[in-house]
Amino acid sequence: MAQFDHNLCDHGVCDQDAPLRVLPFRVSAMSNAARRLSRSLRHLAFQLPAAALFATTAFAGPPQVAIAAPPPPVTEQVFTVGFGKIAEVYLDPVSFDRLGMDGMKGLSTIDPSVTVEQTGNTVRLYVSGALAAEYGAAADRDAAGWAVLTTRIIDRARSQSPILAKATPERLYQVVFDGVTADLDGYSRYTGVQRASNERAQREGYGGVGISLDSATNGRVMVHDVMPHSPAERAGIVGGDLLLAIDGDLTTRMTAADMRERLRGPTGTLLTLTVARDGGAPRRLPLRRERVVPNTVTYSLSGDVGIVKLDRFNATTASSLRSAVTSIRQAAGPTLQGMVLDLRGNPGGLLDQAVAVADLFIRRGRIISTEGRNPESRQRFDANPDDLLDGLPLVVLVDGRSASSAEVVASALQDSGRAVVVGASSYGKGSVQTVNRLPNDGELFLTWSRIYTPAGYTLHRQGVQPTVCTSRAGQTDPEALLSDLREGRLRPAQIASWRSKAADDEHALNALREACPWKEHEPELDLQVAMRLLAEPALYQRAVASAVVNTVAER
Repeated sequence: MAQFDHNLCDHGVCDQDAPLRVLPFRVSAMSNAARRLSRSLRHLAFQLPAAALFATTAFAGPPQVAIAAPPPPVTEQVFTVGFGKIAEVYLDPVSFDRLGMDGMKGLSTIDPSVTVEQTGNTVRLYVSGALAAEYGAAADRDAAGWAVLTTRIIDRARSQSPILAKATPERLYQVVFDGVTADLDGYSRYTGVQRASNERAQREGYGGVGISLDSATNGRVMVHDVMPHSPAERAGIVGGDLLLAIDGDLTTRMTAADMRERLRGPTGTLLTLTVARDGGAPRRLPLRRERVVPNTVTYSLSGDVGIVKLDRFNATTASSLRSAVTSIRQAAGPTLQGMVLDLRGNPGGLLDQAVAVADLFIRRGRIISTEGRNPESRQRFDANPDDLLDGLPLVVLVDGRSASSAEVVASALQDSGRAVVVGASSYGKGSVQTVNRLPNDGELFLTWSRIYTPAGYTLHRQGVQPTVCTSRAGQTDPEALLSDLREGRLRPAQIASWRSKAADDEHALNALREACPWKEHEPELDLQVAMRLLAEPALYQRAVASAVVNTVAER
């Protein structure tokens, strides 16, 4: 995923001209003067520019409900920034007549008695079947105008609905943006403040001490893992230690969320952990928080083959992989036969890290390209002339859960002839999302470009087709799986033909996906096939040549 931090307003809340409101009149008791005033203002409202929003009438509706304290306000700026980003960067042009209305209709998921309808240029709010307010709609492309209208509708609805009045602003943002993004695509979404904070920590890191925790028996809390080179490791904490207290407060009295919140904080700040080991005496350890980025790379040696597993792509994945490959080469020495890069179950992550990972092994040529509506979304990424493995054989494992950045790496290595892909067809998420931080600290993920492989096909829906498929029904013997390759029965030209048509032809797409189905299969089978390929250089080279024939045919 590409990530972009956009500047928000520098002067606090962005001011908008407040809409002119008509004071609520009870319809049954409206005086002639009031009717004339109402007609005059209604006429005035429709003479003003469409970009300005004016409430043409406001009805008292159901009786006002007394609320002990005014509800926290919904901030117009959140919608202004969010809607503005959708208009600016989303992959396709959007209609706010549709997006804006579907966002406001989300209020009914909190209180079903609240409905919002549009007729022509008029938007009406109903509460319990009674008309509560009526507004002039903004122009279809006026994102800021629809943000103003959305805020006014919410404010009015909260004054009439006790259920909405009790809803937090964050809950209201969620239902509105859920309604809006449902009209976009399956990958555009809004994440609230808490989830966004956790996801940012996974992508970019956080201030902490580098431990993960498990609940133990009797409510005790055990250290599950300690990150290498972290403050916790330097303090001597190891997996299996009991965490008794944080800054003197007992962990048995804390929830998991409380402990996470207490352990994290600004880098450079101090905290004290009380730990015990194997029934020994408690130790009080002062630690200073540092930037901690979750580790996404694990590795091992199996004979003369290095095996590296990438769980996802965050801010340090490429550098961690570089360190892992260096360690493997040092440990194996000159007998190293090659490496297996395991991307199974990897849901993706940061796009720049995917490009950097592929670049670690490709000496030249295109890695990926991206295309979208926004000029900045049209990018080309090419390899630098180095290879951490110096040309040693490389096998990439994928399955139906390998997505996004994982597919970028697998396709780049396959199309360039640098690796053999083994496993099942990957997920088929071939789009890039921007991550837009909103004024409330929530995040809006918006699809802004499609990804194209070096061979020129889109990953969208198609995914990566393994050179050696291990997911067909009844295939459990690694030697039998390699027999087609040995005897030249692979069909690269057929795969290329389906790929060339799959973007517009459902029959070709289905045929392509069925050639190596998504279904779950024995994971050890993938590794067994990979190890046999690496043990037979001639067979490995035949597999590479088959993938290159596939790529050339598509070009």
